[in-house]
Amino acid sequence: MTQDANAAETVEWRARHSELLDRLVRAGLGAYGVLHLLLAWVSLRLVAGHHGAPSGGGGSGSATGQGALAQLAGDSLGRILLTAMGAMFVGLAVWQLVAALVGYRRDDGWQRHVLRVGALCRVLAYAYFAFAAARLALQGTAGSGRSPESTTARVMQAPAGPFLLVAAGLVAAGTGIGLAVFGLRRGFVDQLDGRARGSERRLPIVVLGQVGYVAKGLAFVVIGVLLALAALTRDADKTGGLDESLYQLLGHAWGGVAIVVVGVGIGCFGLFLFARAWHLNQRTLTS
Repeated sequence: MTQDANAAETVEWRARHSELLDRLVRAGLGAYGVLHLLLAWVSLRLVAGHHGAPSGGGGSGSATGQGALAQLAGDSLGRILLTAMGAMFVGLAVWQLVAALVGYRRDDGWQRHVLRVGALCRVLAYAYFAFAAARLALQGTAGSGRSPESTTARVMQAPAGPFLLVAAGLVAAGTGIGLAVFGLRRGFVDQLDGRARGSERRLPIVVLGQVGYVAKGLAFVVIGVLLALAALTRDADKTGGLDESLYQLLGHAWGGVAIVVVGVGIGCFGLFLFARAWHLNQRTLTS
């Protein structure tokens, strides 16, 4: 074993046994759970408030991650919570960065590289949520940023924009399929400690995890398909948050039902994240 490999193994071992990292991950998973509950609430509220009319834009009423966080930006207490959540998302980004650099040592070859690339993608996602939470904490709802449609339109105007959108759509759809399969196969069970795996708590936690992963996977697939369609038809209005995407695919008659189903599922995922934070298996922090 080379000196670099020895150093990486040492860093990975220390990460798995770090009490500080353990606390950061638990807190971050709790914040991520709050985000998913907010997203579920926004989705259900859209159905109740609009009676079949999709929400436009990426503001506080949009079923996107940023739109969900924007629900907290209306008062000082919410901004304090956003500040705390931003710090927790930074902790999650640090965790996944460690995993991307030195983690998954039990896997070999291409599988390790794929898992590390996945961890790096999660670094970017958590960093984005940290940035969005911090901006909303500082600027209020004025910091909610551009809508998904306007962002898509800007990308589409670039020389290779349509190709980039198709690629992004395929990645999103592939990620969604992977999440759904991971949930159905109960791949998340090893992430839980022995108390959760060997007690009466196992069944409700597993059910929440399976429903949550499948619902989140479905949302990624739908949004990925809409991104690809937007690129192929050069129509940026075909994209949007979770609410807009489901309405575009399923039509107004079933769109509300689809949002309720996926919204409830994403809420289940948020509850699962709380359970995972409470029953975190420290030995799997970097694998």
